[in-house]
Amino acid sequence: MKVELQGARKRFGRVEVLRGVDLVIPRGRRVALVGPNGSGKSTLIRALLGLVDCEGAVLLDGRSPYEHRVEAARRWAYVPQTPPAMGASVGEILDLVCLTRGLARGALDLPARELGLQLAPLLGRPFRNLSGGTKQKVLLAIAFAAAPSLLVLDEPTASLDEATRGGFLSLCRRLPAEATLVLCSHRLEEVALLADHVVAMAEGRIAYDGPAADYHPSRLAPARAVEVPLVLERGPGALAADLLLGRGVADE
Repeated sequence: MKVELQGARKRFGRVEVLRGVDLVIPRGRRVALVGPNGSGKSTLIRALLGLVDCEGAVLLDGRSPYEHRVEAARRWAYVPQTPPAMGASVGEILDLVCLTRGLARGALDLPARELGLQLAPLLGRPFRNLSGGTKQKVLLAIAFAAAPSLLVLDEPTASLDEATRGGFLSLCRRLPAEATLVLCSHRLEEVALLADHVVAMAEGRIAYDGPAADYHPSRLAPARAVEVPLVLERGPGALAADLLLGRGVADE
């Protein structure tokens, strides 16, 4: 699936989270989306999937995910960083996914096995009562079983052990060549193994968009110093002032 954002802007109150983002991800590209916390990565992900509205244009294979929600949702799969607190049982969730995706329950067997996940004992348990790692495994198994044209993964291995991460990497490597992968991860080894392209964000803008081999974190805009005027009482017992001045705060 080809992904395009043209002049994408998003505000939450007075805070502008996306500041005129222009981005094209060709079909079949493996992209690592990186950047510090608060740089706009999660909002960018939700915007390109049509989960939050934004100014500008968002296109998936040339069509708006806002105007064609059902069609778009059938073609992408998304695993968020924080699993939703669903009260439904695992079995009910799997039945719904299989029904809406047109999948046989057996389609989940391979990805579940790769992730070291036994589904049968979980079917009657509420999803929200599972451990963090088990929730992540269930969501990943569903995402890979769906065989999406666009797979978006936000910190997918944060709750997984090393063995399970190996299974996750194997599933990613077996994705069809025409499937597009957007991986948001702080694990540099995952980025190096899975991504051929890096999109780096800083302060709601694209700071780098190019080959993974040419990317270095120093390309991100450095943090700016912020001057905050402080009025500190000096004299005997003024411990706060002495501590701050002793750590390089200017006395002006």
